[in-house]
Amino acid sequence: MRLFVAVNPPARAIQELAAASSSLRELPGAERLRWSETAGWHLTLAFLGDVPADEVPSLSAKLATVADEHPPLRLRLAGGGTFGDRVLWCGVQGETAALRRLAGAVRDALDVTDDHPFHPHLTLARSRAGARGMRGMADVLKGFRGVEWEAGWIYLMRSETGFGPARYTVVERVRNQGRGELRDKR
Repeated sequence: MRLFVAVNPPARAIQELAAASSSLRELPGAERLRWSETAGWHLTLAFLGDVPADEVPSLSAKLATVADEHPPLRLRLAGGGTFGDRVLWCGVQGETAALRRLAGAVRDALDVTDDHPFHPHLTLARSRAGARGMRGMADVLKGFRGVEWEAGWIYLMRSETGFGPARYTVVERVRNQGRGELRDKR
């Protein structure tokens, strides 16, 4: 299974961002981008890659330990930016230092090595060859500031690619509510 660990914004935050970003698809260059489906919008904490199914219980236990050590966070989707001319993203505001610590703890617990520092963002669109106009699209989102929400769940997600946009499913989610480990299998 191709897996990653994420924080998933609630429906209201997704709806606000979808409304704020809908006009971007009409801008010059937008037709050359592969737009992410709103159903799959998430904040990746760690990408695990291909993992044997029998390792999922161990990963879940490690994530539960991390969740027990990190309280829920107050976040909001806000602003926009690019990674060069290949990725258009929406930013994150709020307890981002704590989100960085959470991402670091997840990566450490799951032995994930990544040469890129964690940068909280939600990917809106990608371009394989690079696309002009992405920075202008990011500028459209400069003033966007979504509703604040509580990020209290860490999701172990499965990614399936091929035959259209990537499809993401929840394998498991874990939360710390101050009473020890709670798990909700999906």
